[in-house]
Amino acid sequence: MADDPDPPHDLTGKLLGDYQVLRKLGQGAMGQVYLAKQLSLKREVALKILRRDHAANPTALLRFQAEAEAVAQVTHPNIVQVFAVGELDGLRYIALEYVDGRNLRDYLARKGSPELPLALGILRQVAAALQRASEAGLVHRDIKPENILITRKAEVKVADFGLSRYFAAPGPGGGEPLNLTQSGMTLGTPLYMSPEQVQGLPVDHRSDLYSFGVTAYHLLAGQPPFTGATVFDVALQHVQGVPPPLSGLRPDLPAALCDAIHRLLAKRPADRYQTAREFSRDLAKVSKGLPLASPVVASAEAAAVTLAASTTGMPTLAAPGRGRWGRRAAGGAALLALAGVGWWLPARPAADAVAKSAGLPDARPPSPFATGRERELVARARDRDLKPADYLTAMVELGVLHVTQRRLDDAERVFKALGPETPGRSEASVAAQLGVAIVLAHRDKGKESNQAVTDAATGRGGSSQTVLDQVLLKHPDLGQALAEALDRNAANLGVAKLPAAIDWLRTPGGLLRGPTKA
Repeated sequence: MADDPDPPHDLTGKLLGDYQVLRKLGQGAMGQVYLAKQLSLKREVALKILRRDHAANPTALLRFQAEAEAVAQVTHPNIVQVFAVGELDGLRYIALEYVDGRNLRDYLARKGSPELPLALGILRQVAAALQRASEAGLVHRDIKPENILITRKAEVKVADFGLSRYFAAPGPGGGEPLNLTQSGMTLGTPLYMSPEQVQGLPVDHRSDLYSFGVTAYHLLAGQPPFTGATVFDVALQHVQGVPPPLSGLRPDLPAALCDAIHRLLAKRPADRYQTAREFSRDLAKVSKGLPLASPVVASAEAAAVTLAASTTGMPTLAAPGRGRWGRRAAGGAALLALAGVGWWLPARPAADAVAKSAGLPDARPPSPFATGRERELVARARDRDLKPADYLTAMVELGVLHVTQRRLDDAERVFKALGPETPGRSEASVAAQLGVAIVLAHRDKGKESNQAVTDAATGRGGSSQTVLDQVLLKHPDLGQALAEALDRNAANLGVAKLPAAIDWLRTPGGLLRGPTKA
């Protein structure tokens, strides 16, 4: 993404017509995005300010105006709504629905692939948005994780139709469709582009379905199907390459779901699902444990996928060698080695770790495969030159990641590896206590979990309130996971409040207030 050669100064605190600019949210291909308050309606909006070089470009202005007009006509709960478009103080702007959450790429980087029921929910909502857009004659052209927003309640919103255009709408005077794309020009992101988009060929809603398939593959496998050293390498694979079978990377997934994703990834548009509604119907069958009709896939590609499936097994990583902690602390190497075995050769998932959703036979949360984030954390933890504090951070994040993936055995091994013998033992011991407490909560052992948190909060086992505060301040993800675990304990025990010594840890602001008196 090119930087704005003449970016406007930070507009935070400024009043633009009816909009009070609160803070900058980020910068995209079309310009800067701010959080603002629309004073007349007393609501928060995302205010997109067009780049000055685009504003001076008639074609860019047409695209900007088309984005607003096209999306404004498409009202759907899974599409970011457009409220207004215009010009204020010489700045072209578009006011959009503000979504309080994070995009799917950030979600995957922080938490890894979600449990199957949540993944199916995300896919259903994106498909619903694409179906509504296609019915309005709108092609997004840039479906990717960054443009899929997820709220804290797991509501999905598809954003940024800045690269879209009407492919069926007549142009001025009722003539040919208005095409704002130059001949041969490709718009989109190479990792998620359809083969026809890569080649600069005409595209329709089935191109979005391919990009959706790439995104769905990334969601479930933890990585896109194609990567490369250069943009050209990736583009060539979209045209000629065969994606590694999803069932090889995720043998725990229902076979029907893997088949559906690969059908979205067919090279020829005619071999894909023809509408997002068709995909949604098959997704409903997957959730009920029903088989799908035979997908229409080109025979050569089907043969290639079959061949790849026969030669591709589970990705494995070598067991970790002796790290710096094994040399520095008695027993540290054994603990880390056990954790390493747990990461890459996990035992059969415990019964409580199996997805409990009805109609999902053999649907287990991710356990034997490694997400990109997991590989990164493991590599950091093995780094012989890593500082103790950074090692602790990597291990805590890895443990929390395993919890979110419902890999409770692996999470427990990681947290227990942070025992008193580990360098930085005070904070490490408290982090270990809290981590084990979180695992116990997810095993629905509320009393044992509360006791483990109490031990950490009241100084038993050598910890102290100050150390606890330091751990939670340095590891906010651990604090969030702990708050959720305590809420789970309260629900399982049927109580509104937990003992005062630990109840304060259930709220984000609790750390600032500290424990209350009983």
